[in-house]
Amino acid sequence: MLQLKAYLIHHNDPDRQPQRQTIGLLLQQLGISLTAITDQPPLKPLHPDWLGRWRVVRGNQARLAADFAQRRLRQPKRRHELIAREVWVRFKHLLQLLCCRSSQLEIAWRQLQVEAIVSAKHAEAWRLALQDGANAALVFEDDVACDPVSQDRLRELLLALPNLLAQNNQLYCDLSGGYPLEYVVPLSSALPSLAPIEWLMPGVYTNTACAYLVSSSLLETWRLAEQSHPGLASLPIDHRINRVSAIAAADAMSGHWEKPPFRHGSFCGLARSWQL
Repeated sequence: MLQLKAYLIHHNDPDRQPQRQTIGLLLQQLGISLTAITDQPPLKPLHPDWLGRWRVVRGNQARLAADFAQRRLRQPKRRHELIAREVWVRFKHLLQLLCCRSSQLEIAWRQLQVEAIVSAKHAEAWRLALQDGANAALVFEDDVACDPVSQDRLRELLLALPNLLAQNNQLYCDLSGGYPLEYVVPLSSALPSLAPIEWLMPGVYTNTACAYLVSSSLLETWRLAEQSHPGLASLPIDHRINRVSAIAAADAMSGHWEKPPFRHGSFCGLARSWQL
C-alpha cells in the first residue's frame, strides 16, 4: 500500500485561515496526515551600496534565464527567436535595475527574498517526505481553494496512483492550475492519457506550485541534482522545479487538467497574492 504525506506551506496569514482549515479537513477525511511548514527567517535589509544592487541584479537575471530556458523547452521551434529575445529582455532588465531608484530596488529585493523563502519551504517539504518514507508527497500553499468535488477528484487520483507510478515512477501532477494550460504546457507533445489525468506530458511542466503531487523517486532525483547545482535553490519555486527536472529528470511525466482538482486562490480572487 502506498504511503502518502501532505505538507501545507504558509506563514500564518490570518486571512488565509479558512483555506487552511478546509484543506486540512479534506485531507483528514481522506486519512492523509498533514504537516505545516511555517518557519522562515526575517527579511534582510538591502545592502546600501553597489553590493546590494548587484544581488538584486544577479537574482533577477537567474530568474529570467530559468524562465527562458523553460520557454525553449515548451516551444523548441522558436528556439533561436527566444534566445534573441532573452538577450534583449535580460539586457533591458539589467539597465533598469542599474539605474532605478532605491525605493524600486527595495521592492525587487523583497520579492526575491520572499520567493527564496517560499522555495526553501517547498524544499523542506520534499526533505520531510523523503525522511518520512512517503511514496509520494502532496504539497499545498495556503491560497489553495477547494471545490465541492475536490475531495472526490483527489481520491480518484490517489486510487489510480499505483498504476500511474507503475508506468513511470517519476511523476509530477499539477493540482491547482493557474494560467491557461496552453500557456505553460506544450499540449501538442502530450502522451496518451492515463485516467484520471487528462493531459500527460513527457517532462515536468509546472503551472503554479499552489498544489501538486510528486513521487518520491522524482524528489530523490531533485535532491541529487541540486547537490551538483546548488544555485537552483535560489530560484522561485516554479522555476526551481522546472529547471531541476529539465537538468536531471527528462524522462519524468507530469499530469495536468483543463480544470484541476483544486483552484489557485490568488488567481481566482479568493486569496490575495503575497506579491501584491
